[in-house]
Amino acid sequence: MSGLPQDLGAASGVGRESDVSARSGGRSRQGRRVMHVIVGHGLPTYFLNAVSSVRALAPHDPLLVVDNASRDVRLRLRLEEIGRDDPLVTVMLRASNDLSRNAKVGGLYDAYRDAFAYAMRAGVEYVHLLQGDMQLLWWDEELVDLAAEMFAGNARCVNISTCLLTNHRQHTDALVHAATGAPSALRHYGLTDTGLFDLPRWRELGMTFDDDESLHAHRYLDAGHVVLCHPWPCDAQIPWPAVIRRGEQIGREIVRSEQFLLRPLSPDEVAALKRRPWTWLEDVCVPWGWTCLTPMWTTDLEGADYLASLRSRVRTDGLRAALPRWERRGLASPGSLAPLFAQRRPPLVTLAIVMPVRELARRLAARVRSVASARR
Repeated sequence: MSGLPQDLGAASGVGRESDVSARSGGRSRQGRRVMHVIVGHGLPTYFLNAVSSVRALAPHDPLLVVDNASRDVRLRLRLEEIGRDDPLVTVMLRASNDLSRNAKVGGLYDAYRDAFAYAMRAGVEYVHLLQGDMQLLWWDEELVDLAAEMFAGNARCVNISTCLLTNHRQHTDALVHAATGAPSALRHYGLTDTGLFDLPRWRELGMTFDDDESLHAHRYLDAGHVVLCHPWPCDAQIPWPAVIRRGEQIGREIVRSEQFLLRPLSPDEVAALKRRPWTWLEDVCVPWGWTCLTPMWTTDLEGADYLASLRSRVRTDGLRAALPRWERRGLASPGSLAPLFAQRRPPLVTLAIVMPVRELARRLAARVRSVASARR
């Protein structure tokens, strides 16, 4: 098999801060059709887990790994090693992560712009974009074929969501459910940060990422763009994750004890997923070698969103149905006491003490501000 165009060496100039540690190879039908891209910063267990899941489940496709200036030297050395050892993996090491661009995620979108410029030079049709705290659960050519049909059927779609959503979204207005047989869409997005992207259409329309997710989400939504939801989602965010916020890590990563953090889907499970009209994250996500609460949460617990979601579930489903439970299918001995002795997320002290105290403090502060405002 011949390699991808060798002038990709010019990618060392993709953004002045970038350095490409290895070049892609391989020109299989799949490889030329799709390039997987993983962008991460820190969180080495999650980041390396994402990389290994893509290489295991999409072994014939090129993969671009973009490290957005992680401080962990060992992580960057390991990524460089992967790039040297695997001809289908290109590693781009960025030198800085400018927090002034976005206080929450720093220069994430600089990294995205670098990655898309590289992919366009590579000449692939589609970019499959994941973040470093995600994992590929399954992959096949049929998924891409169906996505191609979806793109062809909607000229204003450049981005198809392939990420499994947590089932608390059914209690929000996040989704636009289409007629039977038609794909659903994300209500508030004209462009998202993950999923499949039609690269020729992206280039033709001159699209780009802003420095804040909400900016490009609403800008392209207002311009008439739509993000369709693939009926066979393949990507999962790690539930109850540690996160990087304003350049600092919040929470602890899981210590990986199995091949991946999440158990990949078997062929039978993939076939069942393709028969369902819709699949939530909790339907198929199995923490492998650890346990977590379900419904699953895929972002940080700094705000009041989780408690608000829980209250919404209680109102709609009743207290008993809304109570969280431990997901134990991925434990070696999934008995009733297993969660007490296994790695678990979230930490119980966070859930039982820190979050309620933080919520009470938030409400008290809001009440004080309200009273003070009324007295003026």
